[in-house]
Amino acid sequence: MTLLSTVIPLIAANAPEESAYLGRACYAFFLSLIERVNPSLAEELHAPRGAKPFTVSALLSWDHPHLVQPEVREGERYYLRFTSIETELSRLLAEEVLPNLPSPVELGPARFDVGMPITEGHPWAGRATPEELVERWFGGGEVGKRVTLEFASPTAFRRIHRNVVVPLPAAVFRSLLGAWNGFGRPAFEQDLVDFVEAEVEISRYWLRSAAVQIGPGWQIGCIGRCSYVCFHPQRSVWRVLHLLADFALFCGVGYKTTQGMGQARRMGESGESANGRIGESENGRISG
Repeated sequence: MTLLSTVIPLIAANAPEESAYLGRACYAFFLSLIERVNPSLAEELHAPRGAKPFTVSALLSWDHPHLVQPEVREGERYYLRFTSIETELSRLLAEEVLPNLPSPVELGPARFDVGMPITEGHPWAGRATPEELVERWFGGGEVGKRVTLEFASPTAFRRIHRNVVVPLPAAVFRSLLGAWNGFGRPAFEQDLVDFVEAEVEISRYWLRSAAVQIGPGWQIGCIGRCSYVCFHPQRSVWRVLHLLADFALFCGVGYKTTQGMGQARRMGESGESANGRIGESENGRISG
């Protein structure tokens, strides 16, 4: 399996009168690119299924990437992210889709000139293999018991037809574990979620809620950073959590990751937030 995260620079060629959340438009653009080179794969990817092997961001501001719904202004810079955790899809993107991107492109009412895709040298771009992630975290060396994730777009978890909008440890790592075991090797035991439920707590956080309109309905999720501390004494558990947190860059976290939600990545162990304020919790549990 090859893991791919690519950033596609965009420059706005017009300024629509009204801004809109473009998660669905970006998803449709991604499928149209796949359809140009492999129609049957595009149909397969669009078909209803459980976990999907890719994510698509909504429109992101180049200079202010944490804006959920940036206003499109002519001449300003934006970008999209496409990721893949399936070898053939990653190959198709890298060799056939990304070198031949159309320009300009239309996303809803907005039109953009397209720049050269970025697959390295950007905080949200990269390539890896599962073997490399395993070697990174199980090849020796020290590992900390704290893992920090950044949620850069609204992140939510589906439970009984409702959204859970707090990134509780079990929900986060259940999502990551499911994606890893669905597409990566070696598979990890499902009882990891039980370990997380019993032994992992939120220790620091800087989070806010945000709502986006996808289709006729609104979806609410959390944005920000959250640190998790593992109280289990076995460092092998710590290593798996770090590995899965690295994997988040490629697989996303939670619900509707193909339409802009759940954009996530692992941060440094300090967990320092972008604005220097992470709310401390009491006794390792979420507060405030």
